[in-house]
Amino acid sequence: MIASTEQRAGWLDIAAAPIWQGRQAKVCIHAVCLHDCTCHAISLNGRWVCSTDGSLSIFQTHESAEHFLELAHVSCYEDGEAAELAPECDAHMQCISFQQKSGLGPCRAACAESH
Repeated sequence: MIASTEQRAGWLDIAAAPIWQGRQAKVCIHAVCLHDCTCHAISLNGRWVCSTDGSLSIFQTHESAEHFLELAHVSCYEDGEAAELAPECDAHMQCISFQQKSGLGPCRAACAESH
């Protein structure tokens, strides 16, 4: 099942996911195709995870998405179906990358420049 663009989950929902795990919290990392590159998004119970300003949280790599979930103490997740996001999502996304020395931060790759 691909996540819904109509309903969204926030970062606080992800932080609460370990508490809900007994109540069917399903967290998935999805490969998403954006501008001829592959990034990743996270869904929670079929809802895309967004930042506090409502922008879709896009992760430059699968490792970045995993690191985000580790920070939220979410250890139970799976790979979800790949998704193509609608072009109108471009204006409402925040790209996040994982750098070994500095942790999570904004994407700096050439791919991210087109986001």
